[in-house]
Amino acid sequence: MTKRKRTILFAIALLLFSALIAGVFYFIGYKTAYDRLENATPTASQTFYAMISDIQGSTLHVAGLEVNDINFRGDFFFSVAEETSITWRYTDISLEDLDVGDRVSITFTGDILTTYPANITQVESIQLLDDEL
Repeated sequence: MTKRKRTILFAIALLLFSALIAGVFYFIGYKTAYDRLENATPTASQTFYAMISDIQGSTLHVAGLEVNDINFRGDFFFSVAEETSITWRYTDISLEDLDVGDRVSITFTGDILTTYPANITQVESIQLLDDEL
């Protein structure tokens, strides 16, 4: 083999090896980023205070209290799922224990749809704030 052919073969081998290394690192980076995205905690939860204005089955209509940020002073509705925690003084209670006029804190992680009243898509917990059940 001539020196020129060896140089060309060496350059091709070096180029293929570099492409292989770049591909491996690309795959590792992609996999790491994907795993982080999959294991990431959902959007931070938010909490606001409200008074229950209507209960229809598992759907609650609430009115935000004046102590809230201006964005949480309006009217909202949401469905209570099985996973939604409902508590009073750190004791689990049921949806039937809530009444119209009760003051509650609502913690959610979902979106708020811009309808009227605003629809909260994923309520994590409801805490009854009144002194008595």
